[in-house]
Amino acid sequence: MDDVLGDRLRVAVQALLDSLPGLIDDLELNFSDALVGGGEIVCNLTKLHPSWAPLIEADALRLVADTAGLHTPSMFSPATRRVITAVDAQPLEVQQTLVERAAERFANHDDHVPNPRSLAAVSRSPHKPAPATPTPTSASASTPRPGEDSHRRSR
Repeated sequence: MDDVLGDRLRVAVQALLDSLPGLIDDLELNFSDALVGGGEIVCNLTKLHPSWAPLIEADALRLVADTAGLHTPSMFSPATRRVITAVDAQPLEVQQTLVERAAERFANHDDHVPNPRSLAAVSRSPHKPAPATPTPTSASASTPRPGEDSHRRSR
């Protein structure tokens, strides 16, 4: 992923986190109901391809869960459903505060270099991504879909 795309995804996650407390408060929605579809909205606002929406929503969920102290080994873990249920079980004011704190933490985080062992493990991984399939470019699809390499798309 290039830096520009990473920055745009980060802006989209921040926009989603920033908008959720208002939805929870104004519409009296619980966290998961406010989260659903939010990724698509911020993709439209930030001119990201809509296929990034699930990733944006998953990252927002991960950040809120982390703020609540509800850690899972992976967003694809069966425990993820329990995390969502645990957040939704809180009073709306608590849910709103969790999201606000997650947004604040995300906005103020310092980028850091991962543990050198982690870098070594990634650099030695035998995993190689499958070649991206070219897709037509349109005004609504101004960014590559997850898994696509931008330099491959431009050829």
